Amino acid sequence: MKNFTSGSAALISGALIIGVSRATLVVLNQGHIVDPMLHGVSEAIKHVPGTISVIGMYGFQTVIHFILASGSGHAMLTMPIMAPLADLVDITRQTAVLSFSFADGIGNIIFPTAGTLMAALAIAGIPWTKWAKWVLPLVIIQFVIGLIAVVIAHAIHYGPF
Repeated sequence: MKNFTSGSAALISGALIIGVSRATLVVLNQGHIVDPMLHGVSEAIKHVPGTISVIGMYGFQTVIHFILASGSGHAMLTMPIMAPLADLVDITRQTAVLSFSFADGIGNIIFPTAGTLMAALAIAGIPWTKWAKWVLPLVIIQFVIGLIAVVIAHAIHYGPF
């Protein structure tokens, strides 16, 4: 029973993050906040070139992933907003998902809010600051590659499948 309880404790934090993300989305939907928010954002960026919009989408996903490191919680919170926003500003949904995927994957190897990274570093006895200094050049290269990839995806109208 003790082993089951300790194993379950690791799963509870993930379940709580997903629950809170879902609750946030329910509140936004039930409060009729999502549609006016989407309209406001789309009106603000409709005259911005699509390339700038996808760069902003990628940056936004990266910032949200730093705050909410759970991939499933991050997706549950942002994708119901980013997919319709992509439709409104003429960006394919696959490009919106690509920006989410890159932000999620790259963030998992550098952000101190990523539980798996911090657990692995603790097990290995490596301080996060030492890890961050060592991996930062790689992260910057990966971020730039991801940025180029979402811009190319937008340019070729990546998707739909």
